[in-house]
Amino acid sequence: MKHFIKTLALIAAILVGFTACKTESYIWYPDNECLTFSANTGNYLLHEEPVISFKLVRGVIDVPLTVTLSFTGDPIFSLSTPATISFAAGEYEADIAVAYDMSLVEAGEAYTFLVSFDKSMVSPSGWHQFAGLAVMPGGDDSEFEDYATVEFYQSRLNAFVTLYDEHNSTLMVSKYNKSKYRIRNVMNSDLNLDFTLTKEGELTLISPEPTLCPYDGGNYIRIPSTIEYEGEPVTFWIDPDPGYLYVDNLASGEYPMGMTEDGGTSIYWYVWMETASKGILKFVDGDDGWWKQYYDVVNFNPLPNKDADYTKYAQVEFYQSRLNAFVKSEKVLHSNLWINNYDNTKYRIKHVMGSDLDLDFTLTSDGVLTLVAPETTLCPFDNNKYIRIPSAIEYEGEKVVFWIDTAPRYLYADNVASGNPMGMTDDGGTSIYWYVWMETESKGILKFVDGDDGWWKQYYDVVKLY
Repeated sequence: MKHFIKTLALIAAILVGFTACKTESYIWYPDNECLTFSANTGNYLLHEEPVISFKLVRGVIDVPLTVTLSFTGDPIFSLSTPATISFAAGEYEADIAVAYDMSLVEAGEAYTFLVSFDKSMVSPSGWHQFAGLAVMPGGDDSEFEDYATVEFYQSRLNAFVTLYDEHNSTLMVSKYNKSKYRIRNVMNSDLNLDFTLTKEGELTLISPEPTLCPYDGGNYIRIPSTIEYEGEPVTFWIDPDPGYLYVDNLASGEYPMGMTEDGGTSIYWYVWMETASKGILKFVDGDDGWWKQYYDVVNFNPLPNKDADYTKYAQVEFYQSRLNAFVKSEKVLHSNLWINNYDNTKYRIKHVMGSDLDLDFTLTSDGVLTLVAPETTLCPFDNNKYIRIPSAIEYEGEKVVFWIDTAPRYLYADNVASGNPMGMTDDGGTSIYWYVWMETESKGILKFVDGDDGWWKQYYDVVKLY
């Protein structure tokens, strides 16, 4: 299935070889219409010196040259150099400056801009666009620091679900108030649960804000989790009423949430658990749906926040033609795409194919796709190394394991966006492609047609920007 692309890949490699040649001085020949930015992307931390600088350079320098710049970007940015740049005879560099308004910047938010000039004037080995991404670190998390690991438990669900990321979360504590805590990514929901706990054991849930519950008109904290019951994600409704909040094994000292000789401090609340088809889950006769749930401190080694350098960016959609007709859960069809805060060529697909794994890759503005993580592993079918994804997708009742070939000639990008390469264009969202073997326990590699070698094209494409 993959073999027909080898010739095209070879031609593309030759073309890349021709266009990748440039001198260190950025001086090109033979003609004067020879311009380039000194780089095509830049990643910045916003600070109180509100200017971003980079260079526009040209080749032949013995005659004047004028070029007009185009500028687009988020409202915080403005082009502070003139839009028309004039090179005098003998000049080969011009400084380009983009200013930003710090009063419009929010901590933790990422901002982008794009400066360009007429493509017909660009050096064959240069760039006619410069895409910038900037972020001011901090945000709400800047108040908190990692403190401990807490473990989720809900008796009725724990027996039915295999908990991965949902099982443990990082407990954070305020740098300024030792009674204020945060459970980061509670129940693997992408939400943080904030609460206070006094030395006397008074527990108060602070955020998210309660929202109206359709089942009884009450206001509860809604947590749409990735925990699944019988194939459907469970939404938790936490009752924030102080009468139903409890603490067990309260620690002494500065931090009420801690470890004692009897184990870690536990916090309890009551929840309704809901799925799309079943509504509120009820497990026994006379059940009103309310069940106790807790998080307790299990150690003082916080889980590393592997997403600290990333920001949720878009929703991506899975597609593999032979399997899509058999997939019943939206969870495995859609994933969140995250972008690196400092390098807009680095991306992460969270829980790819409904697995407990994140798929990291790079995509350049030129469309070069590289899979970075997870590490490849030895495949028993041909003794080559591929990325192994044990997914939540089922085929004829069995979980499908995907083996992704990471060879560059089998990786593609389609409809690459300007600015952030994974984005939306007038023609839709950027798509990334690779080839996979699909395996189930009883069938081995799935083959669907005569002469099938088992390799089939699969993709994720951007369907919505956040």
